[in-house]
Amino acid sequence: MDKERIDKMALSSGLEHKKLDDGSMGFRPYIYKFVERIESHLSHKYDEARKKDQQDLTTLRQRVQSLAGENIKLRAAIGNARECLDEVSNG
Repeated sequence: MDKERIDKMALSSGLEHKKLDDGSMGFRPYIYKFVERIESHLSHKYDEARKKDQQDLTTLRQRVQSLAGENIKLRAAIGNARECLDEVSNG
């Protein structure tokens, strides 16, 4: 996040500019450092959550594929059972 945006957000949140060593008005460097650290932390947390979501999605896809395979096997077994019943009842 750039300093201009940090300034706007900080000012709208009630923080006030201070007189700096060079005589200008602004925020002290630790304000920007603090925002950078929060931003870094949130970025890391976002990356962790995204990685977990990707892992969960992979697991879910594998489970769906497994269920689809089981469904095919069950349909085949039901078809065989119907054929057997037909033979018994026609036999």
